[in-house]
This record gives sequence, C-alpha cells and structure tokens, in this order.
Amino acid sequence: MKATNIRSYSSIAARTLTIVGVVMILSSILDFIVLSIPFNIGNRTWQINLATQIVDRGIIPMVGMALLFTGYWVSSNSGLQDTSKPSILDLRFWALLLASLLGLVYLLLFPVHLNNTSQARAEAIERIDRQASQAETQLEARIGSSDFKNQIQQRRSQLKNQITNLLADETRLNAALENEQLPSQVKTLLEQSKDNPQAIDQFLNRQAEQLPDQLLTRIRSRKQELEEQANRNSFKSSLRTGLSSLLLAVGYILIGWTGLKNLDKIKKFGNY
Repeated sequence: MKATNIRSYSSIAARTLTIVGVVMILSSILDFIVLSIPFNIGNRTWQINLATQIVDRGIIPMVGMALLFTGYWVSSNSGLQDTSKPSILDLRFWALLLASLLGLVYLLLFPVHLNNTSQARAEAIERIDRQASQAETQLEARIGSSDFKNQIQQRRSQLKNQITNLLADETRLNAALENEQLPSQVKTLLEQSKDNPQAIDQFLNRQAEQLPDQLLTRIRSRKQELEEQANRNSFKSSLRTGLSSLLLAVGYILIGWTGLKNLDKIKKFGNY
C-alpha cells in the first residue's frame, strides 16, 4: 500500500514538473515571437531593444528545461517511464534541440548587439555634436542682433534700479546683507556700492560682457554631459546584455549538445 502511494505521488510530481516545464518553454517561445512584432529588422533601435528583452527573458526556457528533465528523472526513478518511445517523440529530444538552437541564437546576439550599441553610440555622439553646433550658430546670430542687445540693456537697467532702490533703503539693505541665500558676489557689490556708486555700472558691464561666454559654456557643458551619458549607456548595455547573452549561449549549448550526444543514456538511466 505504501509503495503504491509513493508511486502515485511520484507520478503526480513527475507529471506536474513536466507540464510546468513545457508551459514555461512554450510561453517563452510565444513571448519571443510577440516581442519581435512589428518586425523591423532594418531598424537598429528595434534590434537593440529586441536583443535586450530576449536576453532578459533568456533564463526562463532554461528553467523550463530543468523542470522538464527533473520530471522525467522522477518518472524514471519511480519506474514509470516508457523507454521504448523513439527519440523523435520524446519531449526531451525537442527540448535539447531547442536548447542548441537558442545557444546559437544567443551566441550570434553577442557580437551583433555589441556592434549595434557601438553604432548607436556613434550616431548619438554625431547627433549631439550637430545639435550643439546648431545651438552655437544660433547663439552667435542672436548675440549679434539688435534685439539681444536691447534685451541686455533693459535687463541692465532693471538690475541697476533694483540695486539703487535697495541701497536707498537701509533696512532692506541690512536684511539683504544678512540673508545667507544671497550670493557672496552680490553682497560684495552692495558693500562696495555704499562708497562707490560706479561699482554698480562696472559690475553690470562685466556681467554683460561675460554673458555670451557664459551661454556658450552652458551649451558646451550640456554637450559634454550628453556625450558622457551616451557613452555610459552604450557601455552598460554592451556589458549587461552582451555578457548575459554570451553566458546564456554557453549554457544552452552545453545543455543541448551534451544532451543530444547522450540522449540514449538519458532515456535509459533517467539522468546524466
């Protein structure tokens, strides 16, 4: 009675493991197909995104294969396995064949993805350079325009009036000097302006002269920031997806080729 119960439990366990393994494998294949829709092989961004998603999900079929073989192993150890079935009708044969195919796919993905990320980085750098050059050209044209000069003059007049009014009000002036959030450069200007009113004009003239260089520096700093971001993203994608793809390729190839080579032994003994 006890032996019968053990065989019954083993049968249920083996069937459950096999079913779960098959479902995981088939759902992964379906997932890979859906991810490739809409098919756009000529688009580099599509290739990079597809490769990343396929690699991220690459472990799922491997786990399914492990469950499938574990189910067959339980069945074999319990004496429930039919070893007379030809290999072509054995789920393990197709799982090993799929493992070999996936190993080849992930092996090919490794250099393809590295090349795509490198090309994408080069295109991003080129686009950033082009946009920065356009921004500098527009800035030069803007600086030379009368509208820009009028805006600078208006802003200069507004600041001068604000500072002059502040100097005329002792209470507000002291409050401003005690304000910790006020830049030290402005505090120094206020202190100097008490004894030298011309310090305001000198300060505003320097600010107006430095403004074009400040705007140009801002554009170039932004350009450098974007280039560093593009390089960093490319490196991370190449390292993460590329190495993961290579590891998956090695794993699937070992499973597939070793398994196919020893399939007869697996069927006979239920394990390697």
